[in-house]
Amino acid sequence: MDPSEIESICHLKYAYFRLLDLKRFTELGELLTEDATTAYQSGELRHNGREAIVTFLQESLGDPGIVTMHNGHHPEIVLVDDTNATGRWYLEDRVVVPAHDFELHGTALYDDRYEKVEGTWRISHTGYDRIYEEHIRYSSGEVRSIRAGGQTTTF
Repeated sequence: MDPSEIESICHLKYAYFRLLDLKRFTELGELLTEDATTAYQSGELRHNGREAIVTFLQESLGDPGIVTMHNGHHPEIVLVDDTNATGRWYLEDRVVVPAHDFELHGTALYDDRYEKVEGTWRISHTGYDRIYEEHIRYSSGEVRSIRAGGQTTTF
């Protein structure tokens, strides 16, 4: 197991989170294989192919009034062979949409697959399963609902 390969994959995912929050979706798309897939929000939001993924991200998060923060922690990277790897990341995220008086704070586990294409690691699949999700009224900080362990509590 070559530690530099694992470090390269970590840098790939760090760039993914950075470009996502900067709304640089075309550049983010360059981190994906052409036939990449996603399974966001515990698989509720699935997309096939780089173009579909970039379009989804642009349409759902492209509004400059939406602010996001995605922090990936504790990478668990496994090199399957010379050109394939898997990874698990602990996510903490925050999404703020003042126009809808909405804020989300949550955690999730990302499960990724990586493929080395022409000597460069790319994401071939990414998706996450939610662990915890809190919906907040942005203007007052009032918690509207909490979802954890498959159960939702509404306030």
